[in-house]
Amino acid sequence: MTRENTAELWDGVWDRPAPIERDLYAVAKEERLIRWQRIEALILARFGGFANLSVIEVGAGRGTNSALMARRGARVTVLDYSESALERSRRLFDGLELPVELVLQDALDLPESLRGKYDVSMSFGLAEHFLGDSRRAVLQAHFDLLKDGGLAFISVPNAHNPPYRLYKWITEKTGRWSIGEEYPFSRPELERYCGVLGVEEYGFFGDSLWRSKKFLNPIKWVPRRKKKPARPTASASAGGQEASPHAQRESAKDAPSKGEPSKGEPSKGKRARSKRRYRRLPRRERGTRWDARFSYALVLWASKPKSGAATRAREP
Repeated sequence: MTRENTAELWDGVWDRPAPIERDLYAVAKEERLIRWQRIEALILARFGGFANLSVIEVGAGRGTNSALMARRGARVTVLDYSESALERSRRLFDGLELPVELVLQDALDLPESLRGKYDVSMSFGLAEHFLGDSRRAVLQAHFDLLKDGGLAFISVPNAHNPPYRLYKWITEKTGRWSIGEEYPFSRPELERYCGVLGVEEYGFFGDSLWRSKKFLNPIKWVPRRKKKPARPTASASAGGQEASPHAQRESAKDAPSKGEPSKGEPSKGKRARSKRRYRRLPRRERGTRWDARFSYALVLWASKPKSGAATRAREP
């Protein structure tokens, strides 16, 4: 059974221990993928470059794509209603030595100070967590943030991607699904919302269709083992009273010696293996003509209409 999406749910998702190498690798990897290449091409065609563009990523998590734009000279804002997500994003930008503005805010309750401020707004895995009026409102939020003529990128799971739909169904049935409610989009649905919102210049692209094979890995379908509850400490066993001298001596034996990692922290060997694991990057990805129809990531790009101007819908 899926859980309702809340800030507390996403705090739990982003608060899970992860080495900084994993987040740095995610940025380097995204730069080689076809989705980023298509985003970059559209921004270069529209604005001529990233320098001094004002950019906001909504429901950003670690802020992978924001980091790529900041590296190219954009002024970046990361918005999320999860404090843990913002802390993860702060750690990533610190690791890359890039500036970022962090905003703790619900995308459905934007302050006036953010409206009409940005050249680019974007989200990657946000809008699919809403239904009904909130589904329309979260799409509207992307355009509320934009200046006239600004560009929005909204990446969502594709309802017409069979590997993803199979993976989602199996993991929900086995209890492995852990990221709350998720309702994928289709192109016709996004086109209808563009009509409702008065957006006339828009198009679609995707990530690589071949990347969908990751959902067919049976290991991802197996339910996770439940962690055993932690054993009570000596002081807890004593009902909060001070532990006996014997218990203190036993506790001292278990304590790490100087220079050793404490419990819960990776050892030097694990940290070294982690760095090696995230050192190897994929080749620069190439797309296919089927990506915009059947790949996992369905990306809507859309321009906020300029005051008094209308443009025709077209494909990129």
